Amino acid sequence: MVMLCRSLDRGREALEEIRADTPAGELHLRELDLDDLDRVHDAVAGLRRWLEDSDREVGALVNNAGVYRAELEHTAQGFERTLGVNHLGHFLLTRLLEGPLRRAGVRIVTVSSEGHRRGKLQRRPLEEIFRGTGGYNGIQAYCDSKLANVLFAEELQRRWGSEGVSSVAVHPGVLATSIWDRNPTLLMWIIGKLKRFMGDPGEGGDHVARLVHETPARELEGAYFKRDERVAPEPPAGDPEFAAGLWRFSEEAVGLA
Repeated sequence: MVMLCRSLDRGREALEEIRADTPAGELHLRELDLDDLDRVHDAVAGLRRWLEDSDREVGALVNNAGVYRAELEHTAQGFERTLGVNHLGHFLLTRLLEGPLRRAGVRIVTVSSEGHRRGKLQRRPLEEIFRGTGGYNGIQAYCDSKLANVLFAEELQRRWGSEGVSSVAVHPGVLATSIWDRNPTLLMWIIGKLKRFMGDPGEGGDHVARLVHETPARELEGAYFKRDERVAPEPPAGDPEFAAGLWRFSEEAVGLA
């Protein structure tokens, strides 16, 4: 397993916890910051060299990074940070790994949220939404990013599925992660107080792991799961035309058009 982490210090802590539970496992840690598309290019170039030199194949990719920002912030390339990291960063990472990923048996799991049901990517031109112009709401940006995750997983299945790739989006539950701790607003303070009623992050990891290792591939293809149950996502998820439009916009945004 290769862990791609923004913070190497926190990554090492997690790696040691995993190693203590599974001492026979082969674990690797590499740096990846989805906030800067140039650094994504650098990270993937190094990862691909390592894969080639070690003659390894990729069996699965889990797109799991997630941020929420109450106030408008921007990535290195000038995109609104929540959409920039949660969608564009994952989009570029996956596309740059197309060679190792686009083959039979590979599973790509993109972590979304039931918050996608409040996403409104059709309300304004995508360029305005992704740049954060014309007004900003942190919760809306987060929900928009989670809708983009579902649309990406669906379109990825349409484009790569013929090679045997299985792409799926999942809501792993409302989890007590640190995403709630970094925004000093009244709403986030209230949510922080409710963390003791949220699921343990390990439970969310179990839901993701089952999609990687256990769920039959035919049940994953372009699907959306709420924990372990396959459910229908909210429109415009499920709309091939809109998903294709988001894909084309994303290609242009990350410089792959």
